[in-house]
Amino acid sequence: MGAGAGGYVTIQLLTFDNTVATVPLNPGVFKLSRVSQLLFAPAETPTRDKNSRPLPAIPGTPGPTPGDPPAGKVALGGLTNDEVTKFNLYAYTDKQRTALTGMGTDLKSDPSKKLNARIAHEAQVAFGGQWAGFAVALGPAGGRFDLVAEIELVPRWLGQGADKPFQVIPVVVAFGTDSFAHHYLLSLIVAQKTSDLVDTAVTQPYQ
Repeated sequence: MGAGAGGYVTIQLLTFDNTVATVPLNPGVFKLSRVSQLLFAPAETPTRDKNSRPLPAIPGTPGPTPGDPPAGKVALGGLTNDEVTKFNLYAYTDKQRTALTGMGTDLKSDPSKKLNARIAHEAQVAFGGQWAGFAVALGPAGGRFDLVAEIELVPRWLGQGADKPFQVIPVVVAFGTDSFAHHYLLSLIVAQKTSDLVDTAVTQPYQ
């Protein structure tokens, strides 16, 4: 939005054509062609659901130690494990959503870093680019899949000149024996230098 725009806005990129094809006379090279419509609509200021409870205090124990292989794995795009200084993932364990249980993703649960390094490498092979990887000790249970993530990272935009710098971090998860090649895009993190509330959502087919 231009200078002077206030409030919140929902920006939707709706893609009508998304075609991957080889480049003529160069069969080893591919190109991606997209035709999209960009839609702008006023949005309400992000707040908690009126019927939701406040977040409970994050427990002092991070949860069980992941096994090898772990119950699940999480990968953060555009980062290395050295750039993530804290990553704790918690799940609600009761229907009232008042108790959080650690899922074992904290850095101390993998002191050798070998397991997390393997997960990061798997994500790099599946998607390309740089990825940080973390082992998860617990899988989803019950009808709800409601998580709380506590993340500290070293942003890439430090020292850059943008007024409101940001970094987009895709979060990919796989459980059980699934590989990242058959991944689930959990969310997108828009890491910004701002005290404003930030609301990001992912809409995708579910199979």
